[in-house]
Amino acid sequence: MDGYSISQVAERTGFAPSALRYYERSGLLRPNRTAGGYRSYDDHQIELLRFVSRAKAFGLSLDEITEVLDLLGEERCEPVQSRLRSLVSDKIADSQDRIAELVAFTAELQHVAASLSLHTADGPCDDTCGCTTDLTAGPAAEGAQLTAKPPHPSDAPITCTLSPADVPQRLADWQAVVGASEAQEPADGGIRLRLPSNIDVAAVAALAAAEQTCCRFFTFRLTIGATTTLDITGPPDALPLIETLVGAPR
Repeated sequence: MDGYSISQVAERTGFAPSALRYYERSGLLRPNRTAGGYRSYDDHQIELLRFVSRAKAFGLSLDEITEVLDLLGEERCEPVQSRLRSLVSDKIADSQDRIAELVAFTAELQHVAASLSLHTADGPCDDTCGCTTDLTAGPAAEGAQLTAKPPHPSDAPITCTLSPADVPQRLADWQAVVGASEAQEPADGGIRLRLPSNIDVAAVAALAAAEQTCCRFFTFRLTIGATTTLDITGPPDALPLIETLVGAPR
C-alpha cells in the first residue's frame, strides 16, 4: 500500500501537521520521503502515533514517550509494560501531591471567606473586617470562627480542618475505597458509592467518621444490606470537594 501524506496522517491521528513535523525534528518519528521529497508515513508509524496520543493522555513527556517507543521497538511486552507502570505510578504520586496542595489551598481560601463574613465596618476597613487583616490564624481567628459556625452540621462552613501533612494519606484511604467500589452514582446532594459485599464495613465507617470530624459540612450515610452503599452528601458548594475525595459519578 502507498504511504500516507502528512495531511492524511493528521486526519487519521488528530495530530496537527506542525506537531508531526515537530516529532520528526525531535527524532520521535522518521517518515520516508517520496521521489518528490514529500513525507510518506506507513501503517506502523500511524500505530506509533496512536500510542503517542495515548501516552500524552497519561501525562508522559516527550522524552518519556521516546524512551517507551525505543522499548516498543524491541518487540517485547514486559519491558514496555514495566516502564509504563513505573511512569504512571509517578504520575499518580504527582497528581496526589497536587490534589493535596489544592485541597490545602482551598481550605485556606475557605478560612479567608469565613473571616470576611464576620464583620463589616461602618466606615473604613478596620482590624476586624477581614479585608486588610488576616483573621484566619491565631486565637482571635479561632474565636471568630467558633462564633460564626452555625450549630447545625448542615449549615457548617465549607472548611476542612485536616492538617495539610495528613491530606495525602486521607486521599489515598479514600482512593482505596473508591477502587474497591462497584459503582459511583449520583445521590441527592452528592455521590453514592456502591460497595462490594466483602468490603471492610468497619474500616469504611471509621474513615467516614474521621472525614466528618475535619469536614463537618459532609454527611455520610452507610447502608448495609443486600447492597452496601455509602452516600457522601453536603451543600451544593461542597460537591467539588466530594468529587476530590471519590471522583465524579460514572
